Amino acid sequence: MNILILSQRFWPENFRINLVVEKLKKNNKIFVLTEKPNYPNNNIPKKFKSQFFYKEKNKNIEIIRIPTVRRGTSNFTLIFNYFNFILMSTIGIFFFKKKKIDIIFVYATSPIFQAIAGIIFSKIYKIPLVLWVQDLWPDVLKDLKVIKSKFLLYLISKTVNQIYKYSDFILVQSNSYKKIISKIVKKKIRVFHNPEVSNFKYKKKNRGNLIITYTGNLGKAQSIDCFLKSISKLSDKKFIVKVYGDGSEKNNMIKYIKKKKLNQKIFYSKPLSFNKLKKKINNSDALILFLKKGKALSNTLPAKIQTYLSFGKPIIVSSDGEAKKFVKKYGLGYSCPAENIDRFVSIISKTLNLPERKRKIIFLKSKKIFEDKVEINSWIKNLEQLFAQILIAK
Repeated sequence: MNILILSQRFWPENFRINLVVEKLKKNNKIFVLTEKPNYPNNNIPKKFKSQFFYKEKNKNIEIIRIPTVRRGTSNFTLIFNYFNFILMSTIGIFFFKKKKIDIIFVYATSPIFQAIAGIIFSKIYKIPLVLWVQDLWPDVLKDLKVIKSKFLLYLISKTVNQIYKYSDFILVQSNSYKKIISKIVKKKIRVFHNPEVSNFKYKKKNRGNLIITYTGNLGKAQSIDCFLKSISKLSDKKFIVKVYGDGSEKNNMIKYIKKKKLNQKIFYSKPLSFNKLKKKINNSDALILFLKKGKALSNTLPAKIQTYLSFGKPIIVSSDGEAKKFVKKYGLGYSCPAENIDRFVSIISKTLNLPERKRKIIFLKSKKIFEDKVEINSWIKNLEQLFAQILIAK
């Protein structure tokens, strides 16, 4: 198949779509329309500035990167970045009109409006479009208080509903997403949990200080305040937390750590390459996740859960909805409601006291659930079969 991937985020930025493309290219010709990399550090590497529309080829992948406005550090520059992608991708996508595209696959992280270019191309050339929804709009904007105007949220909601309706098939990353979107469109919707590669390697509990690790975004969606206050209450326990990530709340977190003299309890590091991060996670005793309250956030099963699952470590979750349910249902660790400091303290303590026998059980359960639901090779096989069915039904 000739598959056109539409995604604002792509390699060298670290997103799940990279893994999917890497596997899809083995049996398919892949075309990618994306922007020039600028996440999360806001800098566009010099080599990508040499062409207005930057074109590159890598084995079975052809990539076109559109002219890009950097994300910046304010809501204004971020919105400008979003609108630039919508406009420039709508122009850039027509570079592929002679490529005999069979199917369009949209990796719909925020903003979901990036699907607009794909929908236009799909309708003009009568090519099926599959939308892979990663965030619920406008719910996530409301949860994070990015937009407070009810009228503007209403307009965004109407636009998002049209994107759903004009898509030929919709993949969602959680059961809650499926229930919500099914109320808007009756067309086929299927749950595809975010895929991951196997990283299983059993390791006994560290002697002395146990290591709890957090990886990923440190932004407005994360309940960093709850996390920090909970760790403060456990300052007498023998453990350390290692945080690897970046985001809008990083500096506030670092200031709090210094102010409360938690430097010996919480260690912060900038994001690492996955190969380096993999070693750090394998040396950990538990992995931690903390989200704020909110409709969209509680309905989301963060990709971080699948990544954590792939290591077989006990998972500590402070969140409502999908993430909490997933960990509890499959016995992968301990969970509590979002932003509940006392409960968060309690489940961290329980994890620290887990006997080796129970840690082994969690490891084995994680491996089974991983193989059943998110292992990348099976996931890709299912995706290719779905694409084939859509083309047959065309």
